[in-house]
Amino acid sequence: MSLLFEKWQGQAKLQFATLSVLVASFCVIAGVLTVSHNLSKILTLWGESLQVSVYMNEAASPESVTSVEKMLSENKNVDKIKYVTKDQALGQFRDQMASYAPDLLNDSDLLRFIPSSFQFSLNKNVAPAEHLQIMQGLAGSLKVQPGVDEVSYGQDWIKSYSSITQGLNYVGAFFIGIIFISAGFVMSNSINTSVQQKRAEIEVLELIGATSRQIRKPFVIEGAVVAGVSSVIALALTWGLFSSTKNALKDQISFLQLNEHLEFIGAGQTISVFSLAVLLGAFASWLCVRRINTGWSASQKSKDGREKA
Repeated sequence: MSLLFEKWQGQAKLQFATLSVLVASFCVIAGVLTVSHNLSKILTLWGESLQVSVYMNEAASPESVTSVEKMLSENKNVDKIKYVTKDQALGQFRDQMASYAPDLLNDSDLLRFIPSSFQFSLNKNVAPAEHLQIMQGLAGSLKVQPGVDEVSYGQDWIKSYSSITQGLNYVGAFFIGIIFISAGFVMSNSINTSVQQKRAEIEVLELIGATSRQIRKPFVIEGAVVAGVSSVIALALTWGLFSSTKNALKDQISFLQLNEHLEFIGAGQTISVFSLAVLLGAFASWLCVRRINTGWSASQKSKDGREKA
């Protein structure tokens, strides 16, 4: 551990630069996770408001209606089933159209075509990414039922909604992967510089009988500590930026009723970011020091001497 403390004292500029880059990298990662989390949550809230309508035809018998109702009630993905009779549908139509087209209400030939229907939504436990597949499966099963005329669930919207959700996941994962790799290279460069500058101390440790594991351990710990501290600082900064932005936009987004639903990443994701940062720092450091073995420093010195000669 003495090597770690000596390095922080003797290489302040290098450590500050490394820490700054790592903090910026983890800030971007935390920001991407926060944006993806909230967009997914908003899309889920919008998705929960989707209603599926199963329109029955004129020839639908009571047995057909009962069969469709039984099929829906037995499906674990279906929630809030409601049967709207022709009279109820007509009443709703009259209420909606009374102020827009009162003359239309007098057209008996048109009004008799208003069908009865089932209306339902998907269960809240259904993942947003599965909405499209489940909706299409339900629609296909319902359309072949006797008495069913049409199934409507906002096909165009649900396809766009599903594509946006999947796209966000792919783009977020891509950027997080690239940033993690970049942070690893930064960490490796810092540790490699430290190893070269501490070569004399490593040679002394080798001479007094220190094992390769004992020599490598401080550098691996250093990488884990630097990456872990960077992630904590980054998470704190991202949380502060998120909170201030949310408060600043509170009035602007209040009409959308989204302010109460916006939140920072949860404890699970926060712990995951910290843990992955620590593992990244340790692994990047290990890659730099894995070549250190008994007599490594002396062999490097001899090699340098031959190159100069």
